[in-house]
Amino acid sequence: MAGRDTQLKRFNEILDTVESGKPANGLVHGLRGVGKTVLLEEFRRICIQRGFLPIRRSQFSEKYSISEEFGTALRYDVRTTIETFSRVKRIKDGIKSAVSYIKPKSVGVPDIFYYEPAYGGKKDTPFEDYLKDYLTTNWPVFEKAGFKGVVFLYDEFHTLVDKKYYGEYVLSDFIAAINESQKASQRYVAVLCGLPNLRLNVKQARSYTERMFTDIEVGYLDEGSSREAIERALRGSGYTFTNALVDTMIADTGGYPYFIQYYGKEIITNVAKAKVELTDYEQVKSFIAKELDVSFFDPRYELASPEEQDVLCAMSKHSGSDITFDFIRKTTGKSRTGISRILNRLEKKGMTYNLKRGTYRFSLPMFREYLKKRCG
Repeated sequence: MAGRDTQLKRFNEILDTVESGKPANGLVHGLRGVGKTVLLEEFRRICIQRGFLPIRRSQFSEKYSISEEFGTALRYDVRTTIETFSRVKRIKDGIKSAVSYIKPKSVGVPDIFYYEPAYGGKKDTPFEDYLKDYLTTNWPVFEKAGFKGVVFLYDEFHTLVDKKYYGEYVLSDFIAAINESQKASQRYVAVLCGLPNLRLNVKQARSYTERMFTDIEVGYLDEGSSREAIERALRGSGYTFTNALVDTMIADTGGYPYFIQYYGKEIITNVAKAKVELTDYEQVKSFIAKELDVSFFDPRYELASPEEQDVLCAMSKHSGSDITFDFIRKTTGKSRTGISRILNRLEKKGMTYNLKRGTYRFSLPMFREYLKKRCG
């Protein structure tokens, strides 16, 4: 959590707003390896501490862009969360909790039944209305159980997109259902997490989302936070890094949390000294960088087809972070249709994202530097 005070503050402010009776939601976004998932786990802990019910799903994929698949996942998440927290409460209190044991379509709350109709049997109902009905009907269950609110902590949510060609609008429908339930004073909270294209997906799904969501960007750590992260990890470990080593390590990792963790682990593994100096690091630096390429970058690059690799290599030749569509087209010599198709596939594979119309970025930190070495 080093350097994440701003993100934690914003999440607590979201819960404060909900406690005051007003709706609030969050969009957590950032590149791969910046610590989004770890942050979401901390949000879950805060929810429990503050009396909110956290409903957590760590993985979404494109298949959940289908109404029935998303509906099944949502019902499962709600049901298993209630069961889990009910058991915890029973053990803690030694009595039957308000939400005791769930069975299909019913739960042990006096005069209240848990509502769980499968969407497959309600094909005549628009999915947006199905979700709204599901949330509205079940809100008394959560309220009766004493929760201040219900927080959906959904990770990898950038994989959900509206599929107009197939008539599937799961992202739009979910946002609309949350919005309508909040208008009815039901304290549901959506905290959606994913790669940076999540923001554009949400904005395209519903035009009013800018008013609905608090932006929580998760980026690289500044120098002070990077230093804190390294020093905290070493504290009590029996190892020390000299200031010169820490300075160089911060520069080499770009302040990205995953890379800081990786370099720190590899330094300790490959240097047989308790007090590690810059000269020790310099002896193993090239080995660590190569191992990072092999473990982090190579698998992703090799996931791309030859024509996708051509586009990635062309993008790496751009001098700035914002890479225009026209630059990619001119550098590769491919058609507009071909480039659009390839960029769409690369986004699905988590290697690039559409920042705004006609502008693209890499989804992986320091990917450009890797590609320059790989592409030659």
